Amino acid sequence: MTGVGVFCGAGASVSELWQTVLHGESPAHWLPEELSPAGLKVAGIRAPNPPLTRLTRKLDRSAQLAHAAATEAWQAAQLNTQPVAPERVGIFVGTSRGAVGKLTKAGGDFFQPPSRAAEVDRGFDGKSPSGRARPSDAANCSLANISGMLSLAFPAHGPALTVSATCASGAAAIALAAQHILLGSVDVAIAGGAEAPLNPLVIAQLHAAGVLGHDENPRLTCKPFDTARNGIVLGEGAGFLVLESRASAQRRAVPILARLAGWALAAEGHERVGMDRTGARLSRVITEAIAMAGVAPAQLGYVNAHGTGTVLNDLAEANALCAALGDAAAHVPCSSTKAITGHCLGASAALEAAICITALREGRLPGPANCQQPDARVKLNLMRVSEARPVRSALSISAGFWGNQAALVFQPA
Repeated sequence: MTGVGVFCGAGASVSELWQTVLHGESPAHWLPEELSPAGLKVAGIRAPNPPLTRLTRKLDRSAQLAHAAATEAWQAAQLNTQPVAPERVGIFVGTSRGAVGKLTKAGGDFFQPPSRAAEVDRGFDGKSPSGRARPSDAANCSLANISGMLSLAFPAHGPALTVSATCASGAAAIALAAQHILLGSVDVAIAGGAEAPLNPLVIAQLHAAGVLGHDENPRLTCKPFDTARNGIVLGEGAGFLVLESRASAQRRAVPILARLAGWALAAEGHERVGMDRTGARLSRVITEAIAMAGVAPAQLGYVNAHGTGTVLNDLAEANALCAALGDAAAHVPCSSTKAITGHCLGASAALEAAICITALREGRLPGPANCQQPDARVKLNLMRVSEARPVRSALSISAGFWGNQAALVFQPA
């Protein structure tokens, strides 16, 4: 990795996000009524409005967040001053919901009820569309709008792909980018995730699924691994990495920030929403990733857990880590940063990758947020405070609906 960029409610840059993580307090707040389904009081973590360009101003908010984060990563990698031929640059974007804001607005405009006069004139049956579609929505509402926009913005004329693997989407995009570099199809890849799920429809769906957390204090909504945990706090944001071959980085004479040493992706094949309670399938993903990195469990210096704060999945993840790491699970420092960033769905893994890379470079491990009374059934070395400690390997775990799972291992350059 030669560049990292983020834009989310916990920070509009990597340095801002890192300071919020070290501070250890969730920035969650009550969402305005227009974002919440009727009668619901919902906490969330909103990102500031990103800077807009002529290319992004009419796109979905997820694409606007992506552009801001990818621009930071692009500039950090000095691709604006030490460029690579566009044909050798690829774009790999992970997202769960895509342009959901743009799509729901377009649908609402198109299916709005007609006037009474129009009903009489047309014999309206209550189902026929009555509005007009915008020509630009044909492209702007597509799932590939983010990767397509980034391919125009930088420019990048290699593969431009959007990956959807629910909450593991960002990790899947990063792994896919690494594979393309190893195959030699690109020299440089912009990879990560973007999501803007603070949308009434998405919030209503997640509420109906029973995964939204609640607390009298919005900042305490998400409590990963705590005995009082009861669900997630939703966030929005984007995170992107610039990955490139070592030869490419050396040709461009740019610093290498860290390396992606191992990864694994899998579909659990258990059920639509929850994980296998034993964690057996996730443990296989973890084992494959650290084996690819050539790391023994005891050599891991930090685990950034998926840790969403749901009752059953946190315990399943802890079981998976114990199965994969064995005795080392009780000693390897572990924390979740979801209470800080919010659960940004497909963008979460990319934001957590940025946190892991910064932890490696700063020699400091992020502490927990809101884990005041750890669940005794969680047999992990849950951190209680941020610690200064050199780290040689950091593991990041992701899991999502439909059994999508991923693990990434990062090491210093």
